[in-house]
Amino acid sequence: MAAVGGFFSRLGKGTVTTLKRFPYFFYVLVHPFQGYYDLKVDPRRKNVPGAVILFILLAISSIAKRQLLGYLYTTRYEQLNLDVLMEITVAVLPYLMWVVANWCFTSLMDGDGKLVDIFCATAVGTLPLTICNFIEIPVSNFIDLDSSAVFTAIASVGIVLTYVEIFLGMVVTHQYTVKKGIVTTILSIVGILLLAFVILLIFYLIQQVTGFVSSLWTEIMYRMNE
Repeated sequence: MAAVGGFFSRLGKGTVTTLKRFPYFFYVLVHPFQGYYDLKVDPRRKNVPGAVILFILLAISSIAKRQLLGYLYTTRYEQLNLDVLMEITVAVLPYLMWVVANWCFTSLMDGDGKLVDIFCATAVGTLPLTICNFIEIPVSNFIDLDSSAVFTAIASVGIVLTYVEIFLGMVVTHQYTVKKGIVTTILSIVGILLLAFVILLIFYLIQQVTGFVSSLWTEIMYRMNE
């Protein structure tokens, strides 16, 4: 019982600490150079559980946007045929692949950031997209197609700010110049494409092996029942 009590006590303290540090993420968005630097070097600012929550919020915002947009900006078919797992994958996986690819290349290019630093900086960088996803929901329910430029502008701002924040986070985290940051970004994108190819290849091989085993089992059962 004492061990269980201690576990929940530590969990509660960890949750409180995570929530106390969470507002700092918004400071980072407004002051990216100082913010991302402190996020890396200051243990009081580092917030891995908070970064995980940011990715969860990104996934939730993507699902909510898919389901709750105004009828003028979505279709009934899309809402009724929501694949939650696919939506989460599309929303979050590209950024996680960026984390891995960026870490691989920056490890070879004298980058100062560790994997956890890249993870946290990338998570914070996705915050504008998450915010704009949530903003788009009520906006889409109150404007008509003649005002669709407003909806498009909000979506575009979210995407552009996210990419800018991720780039600045990468440059500050690794202490790169802008030129080296651009080169690293290009290499990281190539790395993402390679990772995507490998993942698709693995899934294809798994599908082929599963199909072969299933066919073999069916054949064996058929022969046994003859």
